[in-house]
Formats: sequence, C-alpha cells, structure tokens
Amino acid sequence: MEVLTVALSAILGFCLMFYAFVAYMRPYARLKQIPKAQRVLFVTSHPDDEAMFFGPAILNLCRQENTTVFLLCMSIGNFNNQGHLRKNELYKACEFLGIQEQNILILRYTKLQDNPDVRWKEELISEPILHMTIVQDIDVIVTFDRYGVSGHKNHTSVYNAMALLCLERRLPKHCRVYCLRSVNMLRKYSFMFDLPMSFILSPFSYIASLQDWLTIQKAMASHHSQYVWFRKLYMIFSRYVLINTLDQISGHAGAS
Repeated sequence: MEVLTVALSAILGFCLMFYAFVAYMRPYARLKQIPKAQRVLFVTSHPDDEAMFFGPAILNLCRQENTTVFLLCMSIGNFNNQGHLRKNELYKACEFLGIQEQNILILRYTKLQDNPDVRWKEELISEPILHMTIVQDIDVIVTFDRYGVSGHKNHTSVYNAMALLCLERRLPKHCRVYCLRSVNMLRKYSFMFDLPMSFILSPFSYIASLQDWLTIQKAMASHHSQYVWFRKLYMIFSRYVLINTLDQISGHAGAS
C-alpha cells in the first residue's frame, strides 16, 4: 500500500508539472494549435455541448488575435420540452466563453429533435453547415468525431454530415475540418492524469488554464436546466474540460 501511495503521488506530481508547463508556457502550447485559424466554426448538437466538450478550444481561439469564433447548434435541445429555456442558457454560456451572440446560430428544425436514440439525416444537417461556412467565410470547422464523445447518435450524426461534405468535396477549398477526439471511459474521467498522453499523442490540442477551467465551469452552470448532479460530477472529472485533442479530417479539397 505504501508503494502504491508513493507511485500515485509521483504520477500526480508529474501530471501537475506537465500541466503547469503546457498550460502556462504559451509559446510551446501554441505549437499544437490549429495554424492560421481566422474564422472558426464550432458545430454542436445541443445547447451545453460547447461547455461540456469544446471549452478549452473555444476559450483559446476566442482570445487569439485576428480570430473570430462562430457557433452552429443543430437543435434547441427540446428533449424535455425546454427548448426556449435552453436557447437562452446557451447565449449566457457563450458570454463566458467569449462567443458573441451575433455569431451564434441555433436551428429549430422539427426533424432535428434532441434524442440520444435518433440518428439525424446527414443531408438535412449538411446544408446549414455548408451555408454558414460559405456565408461567414469559415476557414476552420471543429465538431465531433465518429464516436461523438459519448456515442450520442445526435453527435455522431453531425460527424457523418461533415464527413459527407468532405467526401463530396463541397466545402470551400480553403476550409479545414477538425474533429474532437473521443477516448475510452477510463481516460474520459481521468481529469489531469490523461493530460500528458493526450497532449503528446495528439496532432492538435488546446489546454485550459486554471482560470479557463473555472470559466468553463461557470459557462456550464449557466445551463441551469441541465446542471444536475451527474453533470456536475462530469465537469469536475472530465478531461474534456481541461484538454481538447483534435484530428483533421482528410479527403477534401482543404485537407493538407
């Protein structure tokens, strides 16, 4: 037991030092960030996705000079008939994260209802994504990967729509697409213990400083209707509140 305690203490100490280095040594951390990101669009499925999953990336990009961040939310989150409330909560959360209200678009399509058991049609999702990309001259899109962090079918549907756009080469040539990397359950809730491996192995990543972490907590707390006990625990232990690791989708005209 004593050996185990010493080993765990050593691991924690290493993770804390690594975190302090990558979170506060900004020139080094920038080496892992998306290059030349000027007009960035985050595509999510529901209000609260931006805080629960994309907080570190949004905060870092919002304070980046000459970068404008947009958000496209595919539904108002009306699973429990709270769509109007959740829409207002999203605007409040984005105030904390730094996304301006005029840069937020929330869809109210009847065929895009918040439901973890329903797969949205890719064709229906891809059109508003493409439209906003062209109208706002987006050069970087960030969304879920094929596993959608939690396997939520609404999340994975957004990825499938994005993959379809890339496969059909419908996005502008200068537009690049990045996906939030999903990890297994153990890593998902390992908080800081996952940070060294995630940072080293990922091609692109964004780290939340301690102040960023507190800001993300406030943003999520703005979603009062969703801020139940198990989401409070998620916000404490989830590595997604501390680090976002991204992969670029290849196979379209904008890929490197």
